Amino acid sequence: MTLDNNPRIQPGSMHPYGALPVPQVTPDMLGLVRTGKVYSLAVTHYEGIPVPGPMVPYTLSPRLRHGDVKDIPPASAAAEVVTMAAHTGTHIDALCHIGEHRDANGSIDPNGEVYLHGGVLAKDTVNFRGQTHLSIAEMPPIVTRAVLLDVARHKDVDVLPDGYVISAQDIADTLAAQSTEVRPGTAVLMRTGFYQHLRDGNYASYADAIAGPGLEAAQYLFERGMMLAGADNMTVEAFPPRDHAVHRFLLVKNGVTHLENLYLEALSAERVYEFLLIVTPLRLQGATGSWVHPIAIA
Repeated sequence: MTLDNNPRIQPGSMHPYGALPVPQVTPDMLGLVRTGKVYSLAVTHYEGIPVPGPMVPYTLSPRLRHGDVKDIPPASAAAEVVTMAAHTGTHIDALCHIGEHRDANGSIDPNGEVYLHGGVLAKDTVNFRGQTHLSIAEMPPIVTRAVLLDVARHKDVDVLPDGYVISAQDIADTLAAQSTEVRPGTAVLMRTGFYQHLRDGNYASYADAIAGPGLEAAQYLFERGMMLAGADNMTVEAFPPRDHAVHRFLLVKNGVTHLENLYLEALSAERVYEFLLIVTPLRLQGATGSWVHPIAIA
């Protein structure tokens, strides 16, 4: 058998995953659909799209051109090979993506062992097939209520300043201005305007001076029931600092994963602040994330 002996990654299986439940469409969810308009929340992959520094770049190479295959006339076929890290473009993080160095008592220790969500030692959960603990193959599809927090619009700017750390007060003020509520089971998508840096090729800001929530804001949202965090930037959280405090708080400690590099401009332009969100990760055995094409239905 080529699959790891893990019932959670078998075809057709769905199990809770951190803060994510097995999806079920309820009458309340259906009530979120008012106009029925579908919004694409994915950016486009292309050669040169910025990725976190250590990761391989996106490349696409033609493998077959029309006319190359001689034994299928009158048909013709073309195909290509794509190489990219799982954390390229619009993607979702698996819970095994980030760990935290701790000592034997569970306290943060930069020289300690790396622990993953659930208190599992990272070194014990990897083999030649990749990650064996909470890889993306275990993540169920996501169908849930979601809200847009348009922090940039609330602050009356197109794009938040480089490196801006969104505070809990910023979140509270944006929620109040939009008359938006975060309640248990909510996916929260935050608009910083940073997609515009990606669109315009301003990669220095997009990759190295990221505006996003700080730890205080993440804690504020989690306390109100956020079970999935997303943003229109590369890391969700503000970056720098580089210690991934929000990732560690949400993914490692609380099982709340991240959607990154979202396209939120259309939702913002039409002031769509509440909607049904659908995200379907690929079942990539051993992977720490998956490319996705999320959709919002208003």
